[in-house]
Amino acid sequence: MPHLDWLVRAYGVPLGVAGFALSCVMLPGALAGWTFGAASDRFGPKRVAIAGLMVAAAASVLSGFSGNFPVLVLLRIVEGAGYTLLVVAATVIAARIVPGRTALTLSVWSSFAPIGFALGQWAAAYASEPPLLSIGVAHACVLALAAIALHFSVAAEPAAAAPQSEAAGRDALRYAPAQRTALAFGGVCAVLLASVALAPVVLARQSGITVAHAASLTALAALPAIVGRIAPGWLLERGHAAFTVFVAASALAALSLAAALVAPLPLAVALVLFGAFQILAGALPGLLSAMIPHVAPAPAQLGMVSGMCSQSVNIGNLLGPPLALAVYAAAGTGAAVLMLIVLLGASAAAIARLGAFRRDLRGKGGQAA
Repeated sequence: MPHLDWLVRAYGVPLGVAGFALSCVMLPGALAGWTFGAASDRFGPKRVAIAGLMVAAAASVLSGFSGNFPVLVLLRIVEGAGYTLLVVAATVIAARIVPGRTALTLSVWSSFAPIGFALGQWAAAYASEPPLLSIGVAHACVLALAAIALHFSVAAEPAAAAPQSEAAGRDALRYAPAQRTALAFGGVCAVLLASVALAPVVLARQSGITVAHAASLTALAALPAIVGRIAPGWLLERGHAAFTVFVAASALAALSLAAALVAPLPLAVALVLFGAFQILAGALPGLLSAMIPHVAPAPAQLGMVSGMCSQSVNIGNLLGPPLALAVYAAAGTGAAVLMLIVLLGASAAAIARLGAFRRDLRGKGGQAA
């Protein structure tokens, strides 16, 4: 994002098309996330995670040598495939790595998204032009180090037999608790990313500052979302029902967002409320991540369920921002915020009748859907 203007100049493309080069990394996960989960179940999550890291590293370096825009987009899609392999498989690894503390482990793991976004934005801002090669090499070095660390720190698991993997995949795709959890995942992630796109535009208009300045302020206000990601695991391990936590966080998040963007408040107060919204709404994907082992039909299908959730997350990330901005442009701030609140409500409704979300999960490391 810090170099969107460079992409426009270097490749001679409109700003919206340059933005597609950033977002297209989500396409592999959005179109075929469950197939990456099937690969994790079939070949073992450690092998798949390391393969994903190396694919993403290679594509990152090669993007620095892309001579035209279509090649850059192709390499970004390849990088997205590697990223999705990593996220899906690493979720399975995290679910198994600390027996008895699955909820907290997965909540902590889910914080990679806000941490990575913040660090990536900060580091990329210091890259000199042309930025793609220096960013790509630095990114590849980090990914290669992660692959080495993963190789030596996590024990490999045996790959599943192909017939078992195919049957497990079909069962998981039809399993209602997994489907509903994936739908909720897509809804809350659409709300989170849409709010990040919408807030700078709204607050800039209300306060008279530039959108770029407002975006820098809302980015800082979103950093506490990391706390929200981790908190649900702590609460679940202390006996709080997942659905109760989800509804409470959703309701408070909706109030915070409405107050931050709709109420005529000073900019500083609006930013504090937006930060509160990010913490509360950020707890929702953290909670859903913690619930993945409990909504899988069996341990052998954990990768498939992780892939389904990743696919829904990517779809939500792709659709949320343009949808919110389109509603804002057509009907104003109130309508856009109302749409996001309705999405939160729909996400809660998707998991409302799932038994696993209403149980005390202390000490349960397996399935309880």
